Amino acid sequence: ETAAAPSPRYEPPPPPPVAPRIVMQTITRTTIAGKVVDADGPPKVYTVKSGDNLSSIARKLETTTDQLAKDNKLKEPFLVKPGQELKGPQSKAKAYVVGPGDTLYGIARRFSVTAAQIAEANEMEINAPLKSGKKLVLPDGFKDKGPNKSTVTIPVEAPPSTRPIVTPPPVVTPQPVVRPPVVAPPVTVPVQPRPQPVTPQPVTPQPVTQPPAPPKPVPVVPPKPQPAPVRPPMNPSPSPVPVIPTTGPLSEQQISALGRGRFNWPLRGDIISDFGPKGTGQRNDGLNIRARAGEPVRSAAGGDVVYAGDQVPGFGNLVLVKHADGWVTAYGHLARVDVKMQQKVTQGQQLGQAGASGGVSEPQLHFEVRFAPSPADRARPIDPRLVLGK
Repeated sequence: ETAAAPSPRYEPPPPPPVAPRIVMQTITRTTIAGKVVDADGPPKVYTVKSGDNLSSIARKLETTTDQLAKDNKLKEPFLVKPGQELKGPQSKAKAYVVGPGDTLYGIARRFSVTAAQIAEANEMEINAPLKSGKKLVLPDGFKDKGPNKSTVTIPVEAPPSTRPIVTPPPVVTPQPVVRPPVVAPPVTVPVQPRPQPVTPQPVTPQPVTQPPAPPKPVPVVPPKPQPAPVRPPMNPSPSPVPVIPTTGPLSEQQISALGRGRFNWPLRGDIISDFGPKGTGQRNDGLNIRARAGEPVRSAAGGDVVYAGDQVPGFGNLVLVKHADGWVTAYGHLARVDVKMQQKVTQGQQLGQAGASGGVSEPQLHFEVRFAPSPADRARPIDPRLVLGK
């Protein structure tokens, strides 16, 4: 017998690459961690009392008579009256060095004062943007509690797992080994003309003395062809657990069709920065919309608030809303947040007020729309104009 051919084996296709996923992660953040340094504070102020003169007041303010007269633009003979206020030399104060992403309200919480007190001590507007490295004079009576620490739940991109998200290939039941037919060694047969069908003839008895007639040649019948070896099907019977189908990236037309009628503009205004690359190695994943300070910012669609806070650097006060069918919207640079995490919101409900938090130069709203076609896909930013109404 010839050696049997090896049985064909089913080789499952390699698993598809696993798409990153957005998950919610609870972390502890340390913010408002800038240094406290020495700085010049506001000038000392002295109210003149009965019997005071410029010389005695200068000694109390630890300055000279000439400097005190110069600071208050007094002329000889330097007469002063009771109740008059005189400015002395600048006082010594402490100042906080602003860090990236710091807000005036966060700094006020660290030093147990109000944002209005810090703004007054630095002669600035309460909604003025803060630049990293700026020194803010701390008002009298401040108490430094140290950097703010808070535990928050934020959306993060989970690292790809070593195990695929899709279900493993179904177990293939071993098939019986189908061996090819055993072929006998070839028989050497004299070349004969193609035999004709043998018609049975009556046999005439011959005398015993004569030998029987030699038999006529019988045609050699070739072996009957056998069916080809049975191969397992390329698509075996489905597993009882459904496999998640993988799809290619959606086109802008498909995304627009999926999001049509879902979203409204969170507010109306001029577009400061459009969606897409900016030409300097940077990219805007949404739209920056000019707004009036304090203007209401409304939810583009109904959903659940999955984040509300100021712990994401560069976005200031930020709200993230998760919607049905894999959609997420983001609202950044808010002056105030009016919702809480895990709160359900309706379309058009106020999420906060527009502002300039997060270090931007003017009041505006940073608005993003993200979409994941399936739970196995990572939510990717899309141009909000594809799904927003007119």
